[in-house]
Amino acid sequence: MLKNMFLVMLGGGIGAVVREALIMVVPQLPGGSEAPIFVANMTAALLIGLTAGLAVKDGIIGPAGKLFIATGIMGGLSTFSSFVWGADKMLADPSLRLRGLLFVAASMIFGFLLVQSGLWIGQRLISRSN
Repeated sequence: MLKNMFLVMLGGGIGAVVREALIMVVPQLPGGSEAPIFVANMTAALLIGLTAGLAVKDGIIGPAGKLFIATGIMGGLSTFSSFVWGADKMLADPSLRLRGLLFVAASMIFGFLLVQSGLWIGQRLISRSN
């Protein structure tokens, strides 16, 4: 149990550092900070799907690797609270309301599609290795 918590803690630290690096390098759009958060969350969506795809049926990534990558790194990289805060900020401003709605819709739609893409890629990689 302690080993699992350490894996999640270590992965979470790595993910949080990667998220901060993305926030520093991805340019913000005028009037909001949604672009870096969108990039971080979409990256995490793709990679968590890929991790899950590689972990299915005794795949390439075992239970410890899944904890480290999916729960730890992707949990630290993605940021639901910043997503909701950014959306709320835009939706509260009448001049940014449309952009806020597009931000929420794009995050949900592309996030889902990227998780599915990651799963598909991971499962294809597993089937090729067998």
